[in-house]
Order: sequence, then structure tokens, then C-alpha cells
Amino acid sequence: MAKKKTLKSYNSQLTKAKSAYNKAKNTYNANNKKLSELKSRRSKAKTTTEKNSLDGKIKRATESTKKAKGKANKTKGTYNKAKSNLAAFKKSQAAERRKASLKLKKKIIAKMQKDKPGYWKAKRPFVIPKYPRSINSYVYIDNTTESETVTTDLTTNSIAPGQYVNHYTQTSPVQHQIDGKLGGSLISKMKGLKEQLDRLKRWSTNGTETELHHGQRQSNHAVLTSVASTYDAPRDNAIPVSITIEDVKWAKSEVSKKSKSKTITKKSNNTGKKTPTKGTRKTNKPKAGKYLTIKKGDTYWGYHVSFGTSIAKLRSWNGFPDKALPIGKKIRLK
Repeated sequence: MAKKKTLKSYNSQLTKAKSAYNKAKNTYNANNKKLSELKSRRSKAKTTTEKNSLDGKIKRATESTKKAKGKANKTKGTYNKAKSNLAAFKKSQAAERRKASLKLKKKIIAKMQKDKPGYWKAKRPFVIPKYPRSINSYVYIDNTTESETVTTDLTTNSIAPGQYVNHYTQTSPVQHQIDGKLGGSLISKMKGLKEQLDRLKRWSTNGTETELHHGQRQSNHAVLTSVASTYDAPRDNAIPVSITIEDVKWAKSEVSKKSKSKTITKKSNNTGKKTPTKGTRKTNKPKAGKYLTIKKGDTYWGYHVSFGTSIAKLRSWNGFPDKALPIGKKIRLK
């Protein structure tokens, strides 16, 4: 019976393959260096005897280098395959864990309905991880208030000349605020309630992707950004709690891999006289702009209003400081 592959076995294979590749590569580099030195000595040799001796050494060194290169290429292929196998195994393991978590989530939902039928019937909001790991990975909140916030930030300084100040906006994700308590019934126990509070704190600290269900609004992708508890008004068998849960979105990669295949261009035989290339600087001069002589009181802003050219463009063309335009000098305006 074949032995089941584990993460440890894949890591071990990768380590061995990497070690073998590095060893073969070092051997090839050493042989190649020795071959280069022999060839250099051969080019400087003066006597026939010395040349013949070096020719023999070069021949043997060439064969050794060729074998070392072949071994280096072979071990490199083994190393790349080991890396690929490890990555594929990790990916399959992650997929298996997600499947197991989704099966566990169904069991958790059934347990929630059985343990707290009143909360389930009243549709009290509850938080549950996207991919739970234990049967108790959920927290019910006996809510008193529930709110939703969407925030949009405005820029307070202009981004570019000619635009109004509040030109760019950035909208924050939706935030759900829930205030209430954990527990509160006669059978509630403080030890279990404290464990639920610690569970919420742990999910918030770890950035665990969670879901918010029941209540007025729901979210299938969210992260707890705040978990607070107040003890100003002690309650029997209950812990006051306030949470903020924020919607999240998965980023889509826009990085495209460039093809490594080289494009082969056929060389054509150059016959006949060369024709002048159009669009060169020598043949085509840039169009002349509009210039004026700077007078006292002139500013980039005034030129912008009169001629419509942006201030940034005026600065780049002329290079004069904004507050000290040199009177009598020529300035390009268009």
C-alpha cells in the first residue's frame, strides 16, 4: 500500500531537490571557471609542447563541464517539479479545508437552532466565521439597537489646477453597528459568555472573515473592526457588548503575465538607396508657439485666464518661478 503524502514529505522532497541542484550548479560553475582559465592559458602559450598539453586538459575539462551542465539541468528540473508538487498539495489542502468548513457550518446552524430556538425564531443577529473550525464558532447577540453607516471622504486640497477643491472622493465600506448583550436568560453562565466575548475579540484581532446574519441587514463577507463591552450597569447572567462589523471585498488581480516566447524577425537584404525617414527632428521642426514679453504684474494665473493654457504647462515650458516672472523676458503661452 502506497504511503500517503503529507506536507512534511513534500517539504522534505523540496529540501533534498534544492540541495542537489545547488551542489550540481556549484560543480558546473567550478568546472566552467577552470575551463575558462585553461583557454586563457592556451591563448598565451608560446611553445608547441605547452599548447598540446593544454589542449588535452581543455578537452577533458570540456567533457567534465558538459556532464556537470547536464546534471545541473536535470536537478533543476527535479527541484522545479518539487516546488510545483508542494504548491499543488497546499492548494488541494486549502480546498479540502474549505469543504470541511462548509460542512461544519451546516452542523453549527443546526446546533444554533437547537440550543437557542428563541433567538433563532426572533431572528437575533449572529456572527459566524466564513470558514469555521469548531462546532461552537458562532456568537448570538441579543440586540437593542442596530445601525448602518456609509462614509465618503472628500479631498481637502486641490489635486490639479483648474479643479474644484473637493474633486476626489473615497467611499468607505458599509459598517454595521450592533449594541446589545450576550446571554441574559436564566440558564446563561458567565463563563460561557466570557468565552463568546473572547471569541469575538479573537476574530477581530486576527482579521477573520466573518458573516453577519439575521438582524435588519446581512453581510456574507465582513470583518469585525471593533468589539467593546461596558460594565457601568451590571446585569445578571449577561455581558453588555457593542460590535462594529465592516463589509469587505476580494480584490481581483489585474496583473497579466508576459509571454516569454521570443518573436523572430526575418532579416531582409538591404538593397538600394535608403529613403529618408519621416517625422525626424532634423526634417520636421516643432510648431512655433505663441510668445509674449513679460510685463510688470503679469502672472501665470493671468496668462491662464487669458489664453486657457494650464498653469502646470506654463511652468513646464518656461521654468520661471511663480512669484518672480522676469520682466522683459519672452514667455511661451501656447
